[in-house]
Amino acid sequence: MIQVYLLTVCELRRRVEEIAPTGGMSDMSALRGWDRLALWQQEKVSRCAHSGARALCMGGQLLLQYGAHRRLAAGERETDRDITWQSLSYPQLLEGISVPLSLQVAYEPQGKPYIADVPWHYNLSHSGDYVALAVGDVPVGIDIQQMRPYGDSLVRRFFSEEEAAAHERFKVECCDRTALFYTLWCRKEAYGKLRGTGLTEEVLKRNMLEDVGARLYEYGEIPGYHICVCSEA
Repeated sequence: MIQVYLLTVCELRRRVEEIAPTGGMSDMSALRGWDRLALWQQEKVSRCAHSGARALCMGGQLLLQYGAHRRLAAGERETDRDITWQSLSYPQLLEGISVPLSLQVAYEPQGKPYIADVPWHYNLSHSGDYVALAVGDVPVGIDIQQMRPYGDSLVRRFFSEEEAAAHERFKVECCDRTALFYTLWCRKEAYGKLRGTGLTEEVLKRNMLEDVGARLYEYGEIPGYHICVCSEA
């Protein structure tokens, strides 16, 4: 089973800008929720140069604590669904974290992070005003994208011939090419993160309209955003 948690960081970003617009860890320590992070997470957030990046990073690390607490919670209800989605606000997120778990981070040879000595996998992504976390019993990759204007040159450069043809067909048929573009882009990002390779040439040119040997879950309930989760089949 895969659980996906979605956090809007608007309030967190505002609070970070108020408390620590340019400062480091000593300034951030006054922020509500800072004490819910492990030391390595605090250091990770403090290395971010700007308040916006710090808010996104802190939101992601708090989500990781939240997801770990949910995994460890006694009596968590089982579900017959393959995947569940939960949207959270900043206050709701903090309510679900009693104390920080140590969560010793480690890295695969290609750089994908994982938490050592736990029977679950995770992956993080952020875009615009949202951070997304996927936690699963099997390896997962997740990508969230704010759907902004883009140039057709990106399609020609990064998409497979079949994907580019579908994108052009949507143009001729006056269909929503933006939704198609971000559906394919999120799939590529999530697939590359699942494999731990990132957006290699092989991933970019893979036809994500066909069976790619992995399970894909799409989420488009947030206006202006698209999310894809990719897991092992």
